[in-house]
Amino acid sequence: MAKKAKKKTISKTPTKATTISASHPLRKVDPLTLKLDALNPRFAAYGGGRRSEKNVIEYLLDTADLRELVASIAANGYIDLEPLIVLNESQGSALTVIEGNRRVAAIRLLRNPDLAAELGVNLPPMTAADADTLTSASVREVGSREEARQYIGFKHINGPHKWDAFAKGKYAADWYREEKAGGVTIRDIAHRLGDRHDTILRLVNGICVLEQAKKEGLFTLDDRAAGRPFFFSHLYTALARSQYREYLGLDAEWRQVEPKANPVPRSHLDQLRRVLLWIYGSASERLEPVVKSQNPNIKELGEVLSNPLALKRLESTNDLRMAFTEVATRSRKFEESLIRSVKHAEEAQQFVEAYDGDPTLVEFGVRLTKIGQVLVRSMKEIRNESKDGDS
Repeated sequence: MAKKAKKKTISKTPTKATTISASHPLRKVDPLTLKLDALNPRFAAYGGGRRSEKNVIEYLLDTADLRELVASIAANGYIDLEPLIVLNESQGSALTVIEGNRRVAAIRLLRNPDLAAELGVNLPPMTAADADTLTSASVREVGSREEARQYIGFKHINGPHKWDAFAKGKYAADWYREEKAGGVTIRDIAHRLGDRHDTILRLVNGICVLEQAKKEGLFTLDDRAAGRPFFFSHLYTALARSQYREYLGLDAEWRQVEPKANPVPRSHLDQLRRVLLWIYGSASERLEPVVKSQNPNIKELGEVLSNPLALKRLESTNDLRMAFTEVATRSRKFEESLIRSVKHAEEAQQFVEAYDGDPTLVEFGVRLTKIGQVLVRSMKEIRNESKDGDS
């Protein structure tokens, strides 16, 4: 008898990555000698590695309650409870902060009033004793980003300092790309991060689609409509709906298999560009998105994509409301036709005792049964897909 293949198991015991301590000696450094990490997944939607340290601080001021942290440290001093995780990316250069950027940014502002003023931050007064606490911080140095990946990922995906969906997806996608050759799967990564497999898969699939669009020169986040925030959930929610997947030519099993680069076939790249422009707009083309809110616009756009007449109207007008009227008209026709059919069937049932034995009418009855079964099955499938897409 053939031996069963040994099932790979992922240990639930904390590993070196989740317990950065003994093998990474603690030491003190001046926070001003540290470099903020422009490659942090939190900044990925805002230009990533192209951003300067000033840009990173601006982003943290806008999105991560940095002003509140500045006020707290000014009032209490820097409480050095949790070491910063740092990386020596190249010999002779400053250590890069891969965990603790927000704390280092707050210290930098408090110690540089000119920078704070330039960025519009009003610094609270500090006592001399509290100011002295800003000159030293505990760090643990790791040898690579991979070494700290699981510790940082768990903390920011299901821990106390959660990233947004895009940062989670980018983090998981980078992890998967770098370790899949060694047998790591999305399910493994989800397990290590303490999240659901289908959630992480949806996020990584969304990242793969966005990266393909950028690689092909179809769309970049920096070019989304001026003044519009980036809602990653719009995209991965759309991709959970069958209408978008069919429009983009994605394989039927795309949502069940491991992610792959460039998932949209080249024959459908123009459709990919259109979808992203409809969802996010374009600053360079001065094009506003037709999706104003996830609910109900993502659902409405999906229904338009599957209706040739509505789609043609959307392409010519860039007006989702106008295009959706075509879908709504068909929806009303379906509803009216179904109700009318039920009434006719009920009426026929009232007079069944008058049936004269004509076999042709039996065949009509059989056809009616089959049509009813197909209708119910189709309606249930559409309803289930709708629920899945909104989850």
